[in-house]
Amino acid sequence: MNLSNKAKLAAVLGGLCAGGFGAQTASADGAGAVLQEILVTATKRGDASTLDIPASISVADEDLISKRGMVGMEDYLRTLPSTNFLDRGAGRNGIIIRGVTASPQDDIAVGVYIDETPVTGMGSLAGGNPDLKFIDMQRIEVLRGPQGTLYGDGSIAGTVRVIPNAPDLSGFSAEVAGATSSTADLGGQNNMMRGVLNLPVIEDKFAIRIVGYDYDNSGYYENTAGDSATKKIWSDEFGGVVTSGEAGDDQYTGGRITAFWQVSDDFDVTFSHMTQDIEQSGIPESMLALEGKSRTPFQRRDGSGESLKIDLDVTSLKMNLDMGSYELFSSTSKAETKTLQDRDLGAYFGPMLGVDDMPIYLADSAHAEQFTQELRLNTRLDGPWQFLVGAFYQDYERTAGQKMTFEGAPALDLFEGALLFQSTFGDNLKQLAFFGEASFDLTEQLTAVAGVRHYDYEKDSPDENDGLFNGGYSAGFVESDDTGQTYKLSLNYRHDDTTSFYGTFSQGFRLGGPHPEIPSDICDTTGVPDQIDSDELDSFEVGGKFAFADGRATLNVAAFQVNWTGIPVKRILDCGFETIANAGEAESRGLEVDGQLLLADELRLDYGLSYTDAELTEDSAALNAKSGDRLPGSPEFSASLGIQADFSMAGRPMFVRADIAHVGDYYNNMQQSGLAAGDFTTINLSLGAEINDSVSVDVFARNLTDKEGLTWVETELGDGRANYIRPRTIGIEVRARFGQ
Repeated sequence: MNLSNKAKLAAVLGGLCAGGFGAQTASADGAGAVLQEILVTATKRGDASTLDIPASISVADEDLISKRGMVGMEDYLRTLPSTNFLDRGAGRNGIIIRGVTASPQDDIAVGVYIDETPVTGMGSLAGGNPDLKFIDMQRIEVLRGPQGTLYGDGSIAGTVRVIPNAPDLSGFSAEVAGATSSTADLGGQNNMMRGVLNLPVIEDKFAIRIVGYDYDNSGYYENTAGDSATKKIWSDEFGGVVTSGEAGDDQYTGGRITAFWQVSDDFDVTFSHMTQDIEQSGIPESMLALEGKSRTPFQRRDGSGESLKIDLDVTSLKMNLDMGSYELFSSTSKAETKTLQDRDLGAYFGPMLGVDDMPIYLADSAHAEQFTQELRLNTRLDGPWQFLVGAFYQDYERTAGQKMTFEGAPALDLFEGALLFQSTFGDNLKQLAFFGEASFDLTEQLTAVAGVRHYDYEKDSPDENDGLFNGGYSAGFVESDDTGQTYKLSLNYRHDDTTSFYGTFSQGFRLGGPHPEIPSDICDTTGVPDQIDSDELDSFEVGGKFAFADGRATLNVAAFQVNWTGIPVKRILDCGFETIANAGEAESRGLEVDGQLLLADELRLDYGLSYTDAELTEDSAALNAKSGDRLPGSPEFSASLGIQADFSMAGRPMFVRADIAHVGDYYNNMQQSGLAAGDFTTINLSLGAEINDSVSVDVFARNLTDKEGLTWVETELGDGRANYIRPRTIGIEVRARFGQ
């Protein structure tokens, strides 16, 4: 079936079954229920209707976040058109939009923002985004397609924005909630507690909002090393420590405090600090060669096992000055992460040394700090012209280290106590960018928008290496710099208050940098570059947004083509070191459909569907792939359907909601070899009731049919690791509200 036939099929199916969530939610008035539009701030020009945004965008408001039980990225990204989420455990994830990735397990192509603060890639050591729990959130916005002019580096495929609730100046309010649930199969009990407190300190002038939470989740993997006859052979051979038990338990503890000061009618200041600590016991991965969700790691010599810790702190200051025809905005932020991962890699390194397995541990640690400052001036002029101009500064510093040790009996150490591997490396970036957009009303209905961003960066990477696997001690320092521009041009035709059509050309980019030095005495470094160039992406998108049936239905349709050049490709050299080269060009084409429908005043349907065809357009020796090979990590087809009924029983509000999401199959490599991930359908149910004016109860079931779906299959190292979606989880949540 060619693209045009598949697109026609997708369009037909989109009108029948698809799901997700759009930028609308149900509301009622004297004339009956209609869909009420949610305003967004994605254009950085204040509140805007999605009909006025010439791009594909999905939005979840606070009501939908609550009723669907969204608390993390995995709860919503897989339900969106052309969007996939590879969950590999805390802080180890990948977001893929429109198929733009060459290395799904550590490629960062989607920008992630907490309000105005970029936190892209500030997850675990090998990429990933911070798994901040989305507690007390006002809205989630997902922009598909490159956002190079407004959001800059990292948003080459799209942007995810999470907007917390601001303090309320009007009155006191509080909420406390607790939940307990049980996960099937190898899982167990999960518990949650959270609280929100809103305190107006000075009426209509100053308020504080405080959020705190604790999530304790059971793992659903198991460590079977202590029961494995094969593992016992190598344990006896090297004096390794083995045990058995559950693996993958994690605990999220965090909070946020926000202060809002309405200095005057024209000037306001918002200060926020949020923190989150994650502790994970055991690595939540299975070894496919074993039965079930099992792994067989050695313990360290002192009895401690595999673990992961991630500490995240984000501090921000926003100031907004309204000068009538002009609005001046400043965002200052600092984000900091500390990560520590301890894992057994003997099954990978052992065969390199002539044995099947041995107790070798690798400790990965990293500390990253990022300071950003953005200034924007936005106009509200009389007449057809409007302008947005801004400046962005980024200072990013990251220090990471790896240390490999033999964890067996000293008397059985093949290396006689020698240091195996130790590396400390830095990643320091300073970037200055200027950006702007100008819009012009060609007619009362047709608006043109042109945008540009100029970036200038310097980057350096010092490193020190030692140990047998490094060929002894070495030190290096590599640096690079570059400048460039990205552009945007769009036309938006607003036919009336219910219909708009648009066409957009936009560009995205990711900053390159110096290539880390690889010891030439133990590796063949032929063809290894000195620098990784910035990769770039051109996107062409056309679409339409419609509200019809007297405000009781919406439909959003978008078709896109993406041309991606200079793809940074990672590969493992024969000596075990990783190298990166700009070694690919690709194209992605597809269709997205989503919307909502009021079947009755109390019954709402959300639907979404997408088809994505992403493939290489030239041979790539570095990838061992040919033109026409499918890009990894993204399903060709995905669809979702949500149905929600809001009603009353015994005079009390209630709701029931069901969400069905299908993720097509995808591979983690361009050769489509090995086992495919995806190809699963999940069903989530929620039932909620307000017991009285203060107390409400929700009963929920996630993955009701207990589908065993793979989100990721490791193929780069070839050691057969994989991650599964969480098995069926059923629970209850109780909330108590006070004040307003």
